[in-house]
Amino acid sequence: MSVADPHASAPVAAVSVPDVDSTLEILANGGEQSRRRLIDNLGCMDAHALAPIRRRLVAHLGSESARRINDEGHPGSWTRSWQVSALVICAGDDREALDLLESYADREREPNRWVRYWVLATAAGRSEHRSWAIARARPLATDAGEVILVRALAWAILADYDGNGPAREALLWCLGDGDDAFPSADELAGGEHLSRNEETKAAALRALRVLPLPEAFVLVQRVIDEAPFAALTWDAIWVMGKYGGAARAAEAAQTLARFVVTRRRSREYYEMVGFAIRAIGNLGIPQTDLLLAELDSPAAGVFVEAAQALERLLGTGKAVDRLVDILVDNRTQAAKLADALRAMRRKAVVEALDGNLRCGVNAREEAARVLLIELGGSVAIDRVQARRQDLESRRKAVAELDERQREHVKKIAYGDGVATWIAVIMWVLVFLTGFLAIVLGMFLVYGQGIEAYAGWALTAGGGLFSLLAKLRFNGQMVETAGARAAARLAIFTGYQRRLQHIDLLLAQRFIDGAAIDVADVEVLGRLISGAQADVEKSLLSLIPSEREVEAYRRRRSLIEGTRDDAPPPAGEDV
Repeated sequence: MSVADPHASAPVAAVSVPDVDSTLEILANGGEQSRRRLIDNLGCMDAHALAPIRRRLVAHLGSESARRINDEGHPGSWTRSWQVSALVICAGDDREALDLLESYADREREPNRWVRYWVLATAAGRSEHRSWAIARARPLATDAGEVILVRALAWAILADYDGNGPAREALLWCLGDGDDAFPSADELAGGEHLSRNEETKAAALRALRVLPLPEAFVLVQRVIDEAPFAALTWDAIWVMGKYGGAARAAEAAQTLARFVVTRRRSREYYEMVGFAIRAIGNLGIPQTDLLLAELDSPAAGVFVEAAQALERLLGTGKAVDRLVDILVDNRTQAAKLADALRAMRRKAVVEALDGNLRCGVNAREEAARVLLIELGGSVAIDRVQARRQDLESRRKAVAELDERQREHVKKIAYGDGVATWIAVIMWVLVFLTGFLAIVLGMFLVYGQGIEAYAGWALTAGGGLFSLLAKLRFNGQMVETAGARAAARLAIFTGYQRRLQHIDLLLAQRFIDGAAIDVADVEVLGRLISGAQADVEKSLLSLIPSEREVEAYRRRRSLIEGTRDDAPPPAGEDV
């Protein structure tokens, strides 16, 4: 806890906070990374969700308040510091929790300086506790008996949040060199007894890790440029990485880049170089060439930090594109570039490489294929799964369109059948109406006498039965309509099959990772247009023209006349 700053770390992936028991277990026995992730995620939760954790922490820390000892340097000190930091985040406006925090910030009741430091540092980073932090910082800033570590943090809080000039001057004095006297002895009691040394400079840098004052930029920059092999350099790099939102962010990135270039091959500085590269990534100022050069570092930690910083600055897609460009120019670096990709987000890397496989540039497609082969294993499986999901989503959309088309054709066929039967029913109704009219007329004529009836019957009888014979119902209309409906379904089914064959061809090209250029699109477009033209021609052919109707009638008359002239079957009387 005395080295890592949970509120100034690099961004970590958001995860759900575990239950209360698991939370306390992580705070007590977890590793630094797991504790840091937990603290970060506690800070994103609402007060209602934090209430159970707060109650347990208050009960646990309150029970140990009578047994506090100066355990600095022991694991128990770090555990207590993490627990107190978590309580600051969970406290809210709970009076019992705030009273307990007061006791942990008091040197009379809490002998461990690092616990006191982290109570104040965590509170300073929380907007809801800012006024509490300022109120606690005022007496600490003038407490001559307090250690410089906590006093420097109090000065930073008052300088940044309260605009306290003497506190700012005192903090900058701690960072400087020379033998000049403490500048704020009248306002800040006990300062006249301080002397500039590594302890005061380290305390000031620790305070700036929490609140990086713009006025301290040049002094922090000087520490990095001098680069002593000490904790001072580590803290100065950390502070420099926190100027990302300031006007001097570009200058901060250049300062860190100089440090990396100067110390990149010094084995004892490998860890600091990696940390400086991480800070460059957090600043958001592009240093692409520097990061690409550090991919050649013999230190694994530096290599990983460079790859991750490149991803943060450019985004995964652009970072992968740059690595593909490098491989296009130099095919011997495939293994090294694949290692860099392994340090990035795997799913996004797979998607970016998959996009390069279909970019249409042969050299880039081959480079992306080589990188996928080098990555291999689960990455290759991820690529297949990603392709399968894309293909399934595309096929789902096509299937929905096909289903709508099928329903439309079914409705058309159903409409044809309904229209045909309506026509048949109307024909029957007309026939029955005419027949009834004739019968009624004959009945009326018969009423005039047998002589008149006999004349009308003999005259109109032959014509009536000839007319009925011509209008007889033979089912031909229904058969024709059914045949046309079946023909429409058959034509549409064939059209769908042709489109499915084209879709399967596209799917195979997609799975193989082959690029689809403009010529391929034109060929597929002609195939689809040809299928549409054939369907239109086939459907139009189902609509008979007047000439075809007349020819059909002549053929029908000829067939019926031939049938009437045919000799009777053998064995029948003539």
